[in-house]
Amino acid sequence: MMYSGTRLVDLLEKQDQTRHPGLFKSGKFTIQWRAKVGSFPHPDVETIVSAGEPCGSWKTGQGAGWRPENKRNVGENLQQLDELPLNGYIPGSCIRGIVREWAKKRPEIKPRMLELLGYQTNDKIYSGKIEFLDAWPEQPEPLTLDIVNPQETFQVFHQDQSTPLSLYTLGDGEKPIPVRVAIRGIPSKKVTPEEVDEVWGWVQQALTLYGVGSRTASGYGAMRSRDQDAPKPDPDPNCKTKVLTFQLYSQGCYGVDPEEPVLRPSHWRGWLRSWMLRFLLGVMSQEDAKKTLGELLGVLEPTGQKGCVRIELIKSKTWGKKSTKDPYFYTWKGQLKVTAPQEILNHIILPVLKFGAMVGGVGRGWRRPLHIFRTDKGYEAARGSHVVLTHKVKGETKGFGIALKPEQWVSVYQKWSEAVQQQWAERFRPNQNPEAEVFSPRSCAVYLVPEPVEDPVNQAEMNWEFTNPQETRGEGVNLIYQPTYKRKSDVGGNAAGGGNSHCSWVSIKRVTIPNREAETDCQEVVCLFMGGQTPNTGHLRSQFLTDLARIDGAVHLFGVRPR
Repeated sequence: MMYSGTRLVDLLEKQDQTRHPGLFKSGKFTIQWRAKVGSFPHPDVETIVSAGEPCGSWKTGQGAGWRPENKRNVGENLQQLDELPLNGYIPGSCIRGIVREWAKKRPEIKPRMLELLGYQTNDKIYSGKIEFLDAWPEQPEPLTLDIVNPQETFQVFHQDQSTPLSLYTLGDGEKPIPVRVAIRGIPSKKVTPEEVDEVWGWVQQALTLYGVGSRTASGYGAMRSRDQDAPKPDPDPNCKTKVLTFQLYSQGCYGVDPEEPVLRPSHWRGWLRSWMLRFLLGVMSQEDAKKTLGELLGVLEPTGQKGCVRIELIKSKTWGKKSTKDPYFYTWKGQLKVTAPQEILNHIILPVLKFGAMVGGVGRGWRRPLHIFRTDKGYEAARGSHVVLTHKVKGETKGFGIALKPEQWVSVYQKWSEAVQQQWAERFRPNQNPEAEVFSPRSCAVYLVPEPVEDPVNQAEMNWEFTNPQETRGEGVNLIYQPTYKRKSDVGGNAAGGGNSHCSWVSIKRVTIPNREAETDCQEVVCLFMGGQTPNTGHLRSQFLTDLARIDGAVHLFGVRPR
């Protein structure tokens, strides 16, 4: 079937050059990842589908690609219908909507936007002067399967795992998609070329700042202008962006295909959400903590709400590189951009991210440092995650985290707590310790323990330095692997399948900071979430706390300790 996606824009541009010079503007942009824009009805009437134009027929029968009348799970869709017979595009109404949203946040532009783009009152519609055309990829791009897999309830509250959901998006999450965006002035509205140019400037700003479509705060729909002369987007009023450079060494992060490693913006979004919730649960009731989390990062249910924090994931040349030494692990390098109102970013978000970066990794296996694990059947496998975050401070690259000094951990937390109290005084109820993963002085314990002797990961070569399993582990991992705690749902967790998995209540991060007394190049930061328990009781988590504190060379950094 011939692809005619960009043909209409080409014809309209040619026509306007003759009939209405100066009233047509277009430019080339690139969708950086996936985009969920507009909608198209799926045969099962439930699965979310991005806007698309039919480019083939739905197959009938039971073979691959057959038309699904009933809702199927992600695994079934992966096997039978990983892409739809629909070519994706960006509806002009989506572009118009994002431009309006951008302009509304700028009081000096909003009145002009209403004049040029139109508006509606309770009983009357005032039409605008500018038409927004559908934006089509330069080459046909069938809609591809994606996954939504909420983990909050499972990861933070240790309740049942949610069921992953399918959706279909423009883009496969791997290669960028070139698209052509265009607007045209409506001659009958007496629009001028200068007004068209003015709106086109808004388009460039809005698309490169926000992206397009839904879930943009989670990294979907990120756009880049391919015009080298295009102006850089100005941040929203009172907002600031923090750029973190990351190196992630992981057992593997995954999306739709459990056999194909992929690092998604949603992995970082989930990391941010879960840590934010762990902190809020320590100073608020569960109801208020979830409400505040929605205000910061958005929520879909029970009532949809847009958050004020946005993230964007930027790839580098090293992306999903597989180690050459077995057992294999994967390396991703890039940047994470976090944007929020300045006060919220500096005093609420960034302190939490510093703690999160100090006690765990990102993605699958984040609760363990990257190490070699020997199964009961004698197989060896890479397990865990190791993330290194850096940032620029006055032009100098520095590590992003907290010094391994107890007074620093207490100080950073106290300042964060005071900022929360100032921002949400009516919700502030400190010293909470519910049955969940909660980070606060009363609900967790953080210790620094020695080993491994050397860093088992050669970060420069993205490979194992050595492959003896025991040499890849420190005293924290050794403790959690003791029979008393290993595969125990109250402490070590259990990765059993069949819907009976349990998260560990312990998170461990390896840091490449020498311990001079123990004569090791590395140490482990061990964080135990008490989950409603208290020290010196008969509970298994209380026993783990006692054993943790007894490790030779253990240093208490934060939270509770055995009495």
